Amino acid sequence: MILDISRGHIKVKVMDRIATVGGEMFFPGNDKLGFVVYSDTISFWDPPDQAIRISPTEKQLILDDIKSDFSKGGHTLDIE
Repeated sequence: MILDISRGHIKVKVMDRIATVGGEMFFPGNDKLGFVVYSDTISFWDPPDQAIRISPTEKQLILDDIKSDFSKGGHTLDIE
């Protein structure tokens, strides 16, 4: 579930943990939101779990969660 979106990150909650994913917001021109996610920024959970590394499986869950929320709203998502 997406908790927050800013110009430079998306904050998501997955499995009772929170992760901040870096990226850049853009506007594709159809009154919708666009965002480029930098997948290499997904490595550790946010506090209080900041010492726990995000596994490849958890990383995929995070990306799938963001994709799902964006597709529901008709927004554009690119993953790099």
